[in-house]
Amino acid sequence: MTILSVSNLNKSFGDTIVLENISFSIEENDRIGLIGLNGTGKSTLLKILVGSMPYDSGNIYIDKNIKIGYLAQDTGLEGYKTIGEALSSVFLKQKEQEDELHRLENLMASPKIYEDEDRLEDLMHQYSMLFEEFKENGGFEIESRIRGVLKGLGFTDEDLEISSLSGGQKTRLALGRILLESPDLLLLDEPTNYLDLESLQWLEGFLKNYPKAFMIVSHDRYFLDNTVKKIFELENNTITLYNGNYSEFVDKKQALARIHEKQEKIRQKEIQKLEENIQTFISHRNYIQAENRKRRLEELLPKSMSGKSSAPAVRLRFDMQDSSGKEVLRIENLGFSYGDKNILKNVNLKVFRGERIGIIGPNGIGKTTFLKILAGQLEPQEGFVNFGHQVEPVYFEQEQQDFSSKSTVLDEMWNAAPGLSLTEIRTFLAGLLFFQDDIEKTVDVLSGGEKSRLSLGRVILQGANLLLLDEPTNHLDIISKENLEEALKSFKGTIIAVSHDRYFLSKIATRIWEFSDGNIIDFDGSFSYYLEKKNETAKTEVASENKESKTVIQKIKLRKRQEREKKRQEELAIKELEENILKKEEELEELEHMLCQPEVYSNPENSQKVNKAYNQVIYDLEQLYDELDRLA
Repeated sequence: MTILSVSNLNKSFGDTIVLENISFSIEENDRIGLIGLNGTGKSTLLKILVGSMPYDSGNIYIDKNIKIGYLAQDTGLEGYKTIGEALSSVFLKQKEQEDELHRLENLMASPKIYEDEDRLEDLMHQYSMLFEEFKENGGFEIESRIRGVLKGLGFTDEDLEISSLSGGQKTRLALGRILLESPDLLLLDEPTNYLDLESLQWLEGFLKNYPKAFMIVSHDRYFLDNTVKKIFELENNTITLYNGNYSEFVDKKQALARIHEKQEKIRQKEIQKLEENIQTFISHRNYIQAENRKRRLEELLPKSMSGKSSAPAVRLRFDMQDSSGKEVLRIENLGFSYGDKNILKNVNLKVFRGERIGIIGPNGIGKTTFLKILAGQLEPQEGFVNFGHQVEPVYFEQEQQDFSSKSTVLDEMWNAAPGLSLTEIRTFLAGLLFFQDDIEKTVDVLSGGEKSRLSLGRVILQGANLLLLDEPTNHLDIISKENLEEALKSFKGTIIAVSHDRYFLSKIATRIWEFSDGNIIDFDGSFSYYLEKKNETAKTEVASENKESKTVIQKIKLRKRQEREKKRQEELAIKELEENILKKEEELEELEHMLCQPEVYSNPENSQKVNKAYNQVIYDLEQLYDELDRLA
């Protein structure tokens, strides 16, 4: 069944066409990846679909019973103080219904109300109707659902303030709000940005099991391969549909490109032949034949030139004004904490000129804090950070909050390099894919990818010899990522980069720092070397276990048997709980029926008795659901 369809959709910003005659449909179980270069209109399309941005012309049909959940690049959590508040806000309607049910219960429990039978009957009717609506809206399951989401997202304290969360934690929390809403269509804009490997795997697992439709904007090839079954490519202002995951899309597009290339060669040969024929006929004054060939040539020329031109690629080059000394950075006994949480403890490291260091570790462990300390934005609480001779650092911030929202692209770049001429700035911005009127765009209308390119441009213009990069590939399309990797490999200075992009790390890193419980473990080698060492450690642990005595091995086997028995007992307990829940739900329905009987609600004693039994069954059900959540 089609739940959403778009036909002949058009959208422009001034004279710039973004979407032109876009047409597609989404079925109720579709799994779609929306791809394309940054700035091509992917986020714009999602905003149009959810109604947060107008469009110029065309038609959008959305089934009236369909609920859409939208995860924007901006997580939309600014209005909430704590994690619990952000998640509970999903159920405001149910909360109002619950409060009203309690109010009605208190009224019906009052002895005076039984003196007015009409009033009592009216209250009972209101209560019955509202109760059914509250139940259908999942009102009795709210607390257990919130607890389940909190656990799944890796949060242990619902009172944790949102302002203290990392970018990845905010993304997970925003996604959690959408999951609680259980939408029929998920629209996710770059959901993998800021996610560490563990969070990424969790999101992949969720989407694999999601029973409804979703459309994802992403440049993560591995993620798309694991989650989608259709690719919508947005290119040259229009959408082309491909069945299959990302790898299948690449194969099909390459095959089409080969076909187009062959067709183009044939057209070019015919064009050349026609041009020669025209000259021959003109020289023989056979103008009728020459005009016939010219008309044929005019038919061919637009086709030969109408093939989709390749999009311009971003041009990046990091040049430094001065070379640093051999020792770039010395970190001595560095310590930093937030309250009782140790971020860094007694860290001692040295960095030398030309090294490219990749920093890895889960989100929230302190990688960004560490970079901010190196960049001078935070002061060490213990120890020292000392730069070597002529070291000039520059910091690329992953959330890019240091832009002025109303300044233009040109303003931001000119502020970074006031000594350059307008022509030099324009030429430089063209290399970052900001052409003509693009340079007059204000920062607040830029896409995530455009902001990343602008921020990278400011870093380049500093001419620094130490690059401190926090997730530099976030928001970049695949081509831009590859060009950034090549530019960083050619850079003669020193690089310290936080990243969860395994492909990026394998291309640029010559040394790996792994964050672990306040410590930084130093691996003096590439990302492949790091993986080898981690595998060796795992093998050593396995070998050590194999040398354990027979007694220990028997204990392990015994423990496994006990675990299997425990699992079997849990399965039996779950089955018993489900049977008890079914019985309680049947009992609840029976009590609901009794509450609506005149002989009950007209008799205060009977009404109170049934109400008491009814509330007890609800309490018992909540306890059973809680126990089921604990075992499931």
